[in-house]
Amino acid sequence: NLLDLGQDMLKGGGYVSLVAESGEDAIDIYKREKARIDLVILDLVMPGMGGYRCFEELRALDPGLKVVVASGYAPNNEVVRKILKCSGTAFVRKPYKLANMLRTVRELLDTAST
Repeated sequence: NLLDLGQDMLKGGGYVSLVAESGEDAIDIYKREKARIDLVILDLVMPGMGGYRCFEELRALDPGLKVVVASGYAPNNEVVRKILKCSGTAFVRKPYKLANMLRTVRELLDTAST
């Protein structure tokens, strides 16, 4: 499945990842594992609450959380624009190349938190 592929991709890049099946799962995992999580990769189209609401709830829990939005939507999509106005965010358009995602993750992790 796609989640497993994403997890394998990140592992190959030297990262440890946690996988959520839905927005609600992502919130629950973040609450439990916050100390271990440096960045979230979020798809806007996901089961449950959806990606944008999940983003809002994650940012309510941790305003400095770094988030990469992976989406088939164009970067000028209204929801994508709203997210990218927030500091500590980045966008990768799907389908993406492995090197592009890993570069975006690294660049965002290397930026100072605000």
